[in-house]
Amino acid sequence: MTEAPAAPTTAPVAAATAPTAPTAAADTPAAVTEAPVAATSAPTAGSSALASAAEAVRQGFTADVIDSVLGSSAPGLRALRDARPAVVEHTQGVYAALLDGPAAESVGRDRLIAAAVAVAELAGAPALAAHYAGLGTVPAEGDPVLAAILRHAARVSTAPASITRADIDALAAVGLSERDIVTVAQLIGFVHFQVRLVAGLELIGAGHE
Repeated sequence: MTEAPAAPTTAPVAAATAPTAPTAAADTPAAVTEAPVAATSAPTAGSSALASAAEAVRQGFTADVIDSVLGSSAPGLRALRDARPAVVEHTQGVYAALLDGPAAESVGRDRLIAAAVAVAELAGAPALAAHYAGLGTVPAEGDPVLAAILRHAARVSTAPASITRADIDALAAVGLSERDIVTVAQLIGFVHFQVRLVAGLELIGAGHE
């Protein structure tokens, strides 16, 4: 699960730190059990949020998003997921850091949620999209920052090889800082990781029915 296409050929900083989208190889059952190394690269500003969220998962206090999205399939996959506790901890930790840490406050949590919904829908993951849609309010219409983020998310999700410096400049032009752009890149890559993780687990679950 650690392999990924170079999602954002965005700014050099973004490419160096963003969790990147998994490759098709991640759909295989074997790949699903590998720890998502890329996903542990949470935003620097949210590192404390990641650590506290991971600890909360270890203590059983935080609901696991992947189990929630898997729904009725989750119990049958619990033993498999428990065999790779680092995957569970880091996946949930990055999720918390991206949506509840300082980085989310800077970009705007509702904007990040809207981008996550869009990415999940484009990736054909309606359950994951529904999860994100239920997290927050819909950002106000006419928000130029949100519009730029959604355009970038769609472009990265559907034609990542076409991304150029001009795409990064478009984000900066609406007022996003370099750190904000890194956060957006990480959010996009992380949702693609979740999509592949859920798809692989569902494939394994179907094979055990």
